[in-house]
Amino acid sequence: MTLDYGLAVSPYQVPAPDSRFSCVGLRNGQVKLLSFQARLFDVRQQAEAIPLHRPKQHVICLHHFEQPMKLERNLNGRNRRETSGTGDIAFLPADAPAMLRFGKDDPEQLVSYSYLVFEPSYIADLALSNGIGGPLDFIPTFSTPDPFLHEITSALASPRIKDPAGNLFVESLLNAACARILRTYASVRYPLSGPPRLTDDQLRRAIDYIQDHIREALDLGSIARAAGLSAFHFARLFKAATGDTPFKFVTRTRMDRAKELLRKTRLPISEIAERVGYQQPSHFSARFRSVLGCRPDAYRKSTAR
Repeated sequence: MTLDYGLAVSPYQVPAPDSRFSCVGLRNGQVKLLSFQARLFDVRQQAEAIPLHRPKQHVICLHHFEQPMKLERNLNGRNRRETSGTGDIAFLPADAPAMLRFGKDDPEQLVSYSYLVFEPSYIADLALSNGIGGPLDFIPTFSTPDPFLHEITSALASPRIKDPAGNLFVESLLNAACARILRTYASVRYPLSGPPRLTDDQLRRAIDYIQDHIREALDLGSIARAAGLSAFHFARLFKAATGDTPFKFVTRTRMDRAKELLRKTRLPISEIAERVGYQQPSHFSARFRSVLGCRPDAYRKSTAR
């Protein structure tokens, strides 16, 4: 059978009241983050209902087990018994037959894991933008430590203040995850060639674009195009040149502009919020406070004195 991990439903339909499942859609639904937690007893009761299947998407299964857990996994015709714990991942390429069975651990132990799910076209388009064409061959991978992908998934899952530059944050993380997949879980370790650094002119054009469009919901692609680069390479090179991710740089630029307006004008905070890209004053105030440790009105009063 074919299993669509891209749907907002749990692959394990566990009806127990203490089970938890959530789904977050990213990049217009081309990427999804599914999180699941339940007692091992409840999962084992349902697991037999899921036969050997082929995922429609590329799936990174991230394990968050508090204690090592025994698993039996079949991937692409190979079978392996594993003892897996927090920090491990398994990589299930699209259309590779897969099946998972849990061992005889404590039935009250929590099964906690998440799936980072990529539509094949998303990774293929990103690879093509870096000169990697043709079919991509991926390696079905049994449990293996990958702290880097766990860090990315944790950042994607963490609650965030609503921010007009939120897309910058998500795009940068997903680009890094795709680079990891192409470099580590592909049968040919695809070289993601690119310039070694941003030139002074490229950096200036990127910063000018950010400053000129600070009122807009900036995205990684538009800033990268202003610098004459693909979005895939730009985020890494920009951080190397400035010490900040594009998201942090844009946020700092917005806050610097806001501080100047708060000091030098009597504009209402709602208008200042709009001038630096926030349609909701509450979102602006929350971000201002998270960066500077005080609310915009308190900052204005302190600088007036």
